[in-house]
Amino acid sequence: MNAAGLGSRMGLNRPKAMVEVEGRPLISWQLAMLRSVEDVRVVLGYRAAEVAEVVFGERPDATVVLNHEFASTGTAASFLRGAAGAEGPVVSLDCDLVVHPHDLQAFIEGPAPMLGVFRRQSVEPVLVEVSAHDGLAMATRFTRESVGEQAWEWSGLVSLRHRADAPESARGHVFEMVAPLLPLLAREIRAREVDYEEEIEDMAEWIRALQDEGVLA
Repeated sequence: MNAAGLGSRMGLNRPKAMVEVEGRPLISWQLAMLRSVEDVRVVLGYRAAEVAEVVFGERPDATVVLNHEFASTGTAASFLRGAAGAEGPVVSLDCDLVVHPHDLQAFIEGPAPMLGVFRRQSVEPVLVEVSAHDGLAMATRFTRESVGEQAWEWSGLVSLRHRADAPESARGHVFEMVAPLLPLLAREIRAREVDYEEEIEDMAEWIRALQDEGVLA
């Protein structure tokens, strides 16, 4: 989980992982979502001690990794730090994303490399062009330009065969790190992300829906 950034777009002077949603820090809901995942690694930077306290309170067995260059690097650098030493596929998850637990489990158990996408929902999305190739949905390009009403949005969820797919170093965002690997298999997920304060209520509504469904507690 990439949770090192400043969360500056939220304008709340706190890490995005610590934004309160339905009475709990956002990262608390994410850790609940990851309850069935054995190897959870959280990469921290800005106000790391504060976030780590919540992480270990929820998951004493989690591994916390520090990105000391959080102010000058992006999520790709955090991902590479967290994935260091991992054997087999690694799933990268940004700290602003809550995925339906059933979809997350299916994604983890699916083939790698693979991107998670959903229908456009964000204020400033990174969009993904998806085309059919041999009966499979393949992500072919990232763009910030409009690609039609049925545009797919990059969710921030990706699985990679760490040693085969990831570079040795990167400073930008995960989608920029992944772009040279395209085309990649794309899978639709049910999820909600939050980048701006005005999106918090949408996240709260999504979490309440998951609670009502009995899949998140």
